[in-house]
Amino acid sequence: MRIYFLVGLLATGMVSLVAQVPSDSLQNEIILSGELEEITVTSSPVSRQPGITGASVSAITNHSLAKDGYLDLRAPLEQVPGLQMQSGAPNTSRITIRGVGTRTPYASNRVKAWFDEIPLTSGDGATTVGDLELSLVDRVEVVRGPSSAVYGPGMGGVLIFSPQIPGLDFRASVLSGLGSFGTFKNTGTLSYRKENSFLQVSIADSRSDGYRENSEYNRSNILLHGRLTSGIHSLSLLAGYTDLLAYIPSSVDLNSYRNTPQKAAANWLAMRGHRQYDKWQGGLSLKSDITESLSNTLVLYGMSTDAYETRPFNILDELTNIIGMRAKLVLQKGRTSVMAGLEYFDEHYKWKIFEIVDGKKGQLQSNNSEKRHFINFQVHADYRLTPTTVVTGGVNVHRLFFSRSEEIGHLEEESHNYPWILSPRVGLNQRLSTTMYLYASAGHGFSAPSPEEALLPDGGINRDLKPEEGITIDGGLRGTFWHDRLQLNLTVYSINVRNMLMTRRDAEDIFYGENAGKTKHRGLETDLRLYILPYSKDRINVTLAASHTWMSNRFKHFIQDETDYSGKTLPGQPASMLNLSLEAEAPGGIFLQVRMRNESSQPRNFFLTLSYSF
Repeated sequence: MRIYFLVGLLATGMVSLVAQVPSDSLQNEIILSGELEEITVTSSPVSRQPGITGASVSAITNHSLAKDGYLDLRAPLEQVPGLQMQSGAPNTSRITIRGVGTRTPYASNRVKAWFDEIPLTSGDGATTVGDLELSLVDRVEVVRGPSSAVYGPGMGGVLIFSPQIPGLDFRASVLSGLGSFGTFKNTGTLSYRKENSFLQVSIADSRSDGYRENSEYNRSNILLHGRLTSGIHSLSLLAGYTDLLAYIPSSVDLNSYRNTPQKAAANWLAMRGHRQYDKWQGGLSLKSDITESLSNTLVLYGMSTDAYETRPFNILDELTNIIGMRAKLVLQKGRTSVMAGLEYFDEHYKWKIFEIVDGKKGQLQSNNSEKRHFINFQVHADYRLTPTTVVTGGVNVHRLFFSRSEEIGHLEEESHNYPWILSPRVGLNQRLSTTMYLYASAGHGFSAPSPEEALLPDGGINRDLKPEEGITIDGGLRGTFWHDRLQLNLTVYSINVRNMLMTRRDAEDIFYGENAGKTKHRGLETDLRLYILPYSKDRINVTLAASHTWMSNRFKHFIQDETDYSGKTLPGQPASMLNLSLEAEAPGGIFLQVRMRNESSQPRNFFLTLSYSF
């Protein structure tokens, strides 16, 4: 169980947000004058009221991120029901949604992420969000379940980070923060905006000694964000640079975790194991309103990461270059909205492995190159069947091409193409009253094997390994009661997965993927917020928030090495996650917040003979 006491003073720039929005809502609904505020939700390319969305969507505002000092994404994200973020260090985390992705040991590769129109998910499906500068993020939207028709196929869900839009005229701001274990950060922003055109540049520096041994963290970010609007056209630019140096304490055994959790793994401490990289990423977007009902958006994006990781068993030197293009045409006419889209993604990944000799870099052991490119065709439609009923439908068609070569060794260049995969999705939303809605959806998602999973121990491509696929069905109730003082979102879901990808590890530096048969994920998600008194910007507001997840994740059929695991619980995921928070916020941004998180024990092996809890 984790309990947090937060006391803070928000910057003056946050006060205007508080005056518009009643507290930092994690709810899908923000109530203004008895109505649901209209915002753009990620399950549809068309602006809709959240209540009209036939999907499970949560939003985290900048106001909520500010209350954690823009230092940690884990705490705000874990208040979203169904989501768990496990972190060994600030630069190593794994995000799972509804238990999907628990069998991946080191990365978030069942959840897709975007920063505006730039993908934060690489060609192998690995998502990195830990190096984002949170003070520059306006909001985070979390879609639980597949959103294939808009953002491509993904088993667990999608995270969309939206950059901040500056205020009018010239503005400058400086934000500084201090934390425990030598943590501090500084952010400076300069911007100019005239009507709908603006230019903003931000520089941020974050540093921490860390709680554990060998966990120092140093990161610098530069972000350039601009928009030029002329007539029917709007040209947007988003470009960023990240310089990261993060030491790795690695994992320890259960006894060390319980008694000396501040200790690092002895071999990683002796080597001062760390990861460092320079990352450049950017995107250029052109939106044209061809007519009042027809618009077109073209996006070009790219990313380059030069990384170097020192480990006890070897040194990994990586270079990743990504280019891509997205295009979508949106037609809104009468009761119908239709979107047709195309995405092309190309990634070239090179990696070298050097041996370790007496703690120093030795000879080159392998020199590898891998190319991945995929194409997505997307169609999505919304139709208002009646004044109170909205139906949605969409489909994504995906094709992945994969090739690799090794310059040292006996492997020649080889390639493998995965078959075309069709991922449909349908949704329904029924309004019961002004502030109460029923919704349901069903969608297909899939995740392709990562390079580590796709390669055999001898370096060859495992052509028998299949992508992980699943069907998600969910439905629920969202609404407000008691004169808008009580907000409720209740969702029940079921996921059937086949060809589940599971990482098998034969040695510290040898692991590969295998298909682990079929699994079934079931759960109930509850999100509730109560305003103790009617909201008023002129007095202290007290809110009580609670979110709870109950889930059951089991193998339907899986036999490994003649051992039958069918019916066993998937390890590494709690059956229950509860978040409670009580907050008092006064005019001017002063607040007191008490927050508690409880997770049930988590099985460590398939037979439930070992478990651990916080």
